[in-house]
Amino acid sequence: MTDVTADKTKRNVPVLAGQSIVSQVAWTLGSPSVVLPFLAVSFELPMFVAGALVSVRMVGSMISDFFLAQPIAAKSQKKRAIALTEAIIGSCLVLAMVAAATGVVPLIAVVFVAVFFVIGLVDEVQNLMFTDLLGDHVHSRSRMVLHYLQLGGGGLCAIGLAMLVHQITKENPPFSRHSTMIGVSVAFFMLSGLLMLAMTENARSAEPANKIGPKAKLSFKANAQGIIGMFEYSWFRRYMVMRMLLVAVSLSVPFFALIAAEAHHSSAKGLTAMIVSSASGYLVSGPLWQVVNMKSHRAVMVVGTLMVAATGGVLLAFHYMGIDHDVHLHAIALFVVTVAVTGISSARKLYFLDVAPKEQRVQGSAAIKSFTRLLAVLLSAALAAVAHMHEVALAVAFIVAASLMACVTCYLTMSPDREDSPRPQN
Repeated sequence: MTDVTADKTKRNVPVLAGQSIVSQVAWTLGSPSVVLPFLAVSFELPMFVAGALVSVRMVGSMISDFFLAQPIAAKSQKKRAIALTEAIIGSCLVLAMVAAATGVVPLIAVVFVAVFFVIGLVDEVQNLMFTDLLGDHVHSRSRMVLHYLQLGGGGLCAIGLAMLVHQITKENPPFSRHSTMIGVSVAFFMLSGLLMLAMTENARSAEPANKIGPKAKLSFKANAQGIIGMFEYSWFRRYMVMRMLLVAVSLSVPFFALIAAEAHHSSAKGLTAMIVSSASGYLVSGPLWQVVNMKSHRAVMVVGTLMVAATGGVLLAFHYMGIDHDVHLHAIALFVVTVAVTGISSARKLYFLDVAPKEQRVQGSAAIKSFTRLLAVLLSAALAAVAHMHEVALAVAFIVAASLMACVTCYLTMSPDREDSPRPQN
């Protein structure tokens, strides 16, 4: 029986490797953080709507975490559901482009908001299912290899495809160029779903889920009390201070994309440059941060937050001097923050596993997600309002200041070396 399971695992790894690369290409070419906000500005949506799309997506993700986590955990097989989520996301992109083809700005705004909400909802459902699926079917070392292969292989393929589509469509009108890029993304979402169906999934017994079913149906009050109760632990309080500041840092990618869209949405090279720069960021971040992370999580966090602050500072200086008209400047800025945010995201997750005691890990993770997603919704909406009433540069300035504060906090609260010693107690 063990040999059969091992054989299935070996067969699944190349299938999942191919699927993860194809999915990464799809997400890069149709990125909700880079491509869709860029398109929102190019379709002349109000800047508040374009910036608030980040908040709308976060609300969808929060709903999935709060209401759908238990049903997903109870589901014995997940590959078909994951394939379906890829198809739904692709369909959302098609719907967005159909609405854009009408040229009716109010309709485009409504459809974009609906699409972002559904993408946030479905993306988080997919993340929850993938976490469970990989935990059941792929060994730890293989999971790490798949992660960095996805970033590197997916980024490289996305660069090649973006350049190819740009060369083919560079003489076409803007809508034709944009819709072609989104069409390629949709095709890869569908292909990713088909590849997902090719893996061999072991059926799990539903008995454990049934046993805990009555206990798992907690009230909203009980959930809230459990989350608030985590603040009794010193490790959690220290981690939350750092994590809250990192929420602003994570918003650098969509708001750097917005300031680029504001300057270059009519350029024939604008969208392609943004896609290539973000894909290059994924390509570089894998091997770069893997090496640094092996030595110190703190080094990744400090360097990453400094990279965001420095890049934003240079971008603001060029903006206020009126010399930020070159699309390559914004492409380089987006590349740097993509590398930085990808490294920070990986390091903070690994650091959490280092500091969180085993018996508090699940509840702590749920509490952190609840607070940070709520903050991300409120903060992104506030920054979108600032961008709408004034200019995107002011939102970028806030992110620069928050990045500097996060850098200092990470340096003071984190250990300089990886935590291999016993975890701290409350």
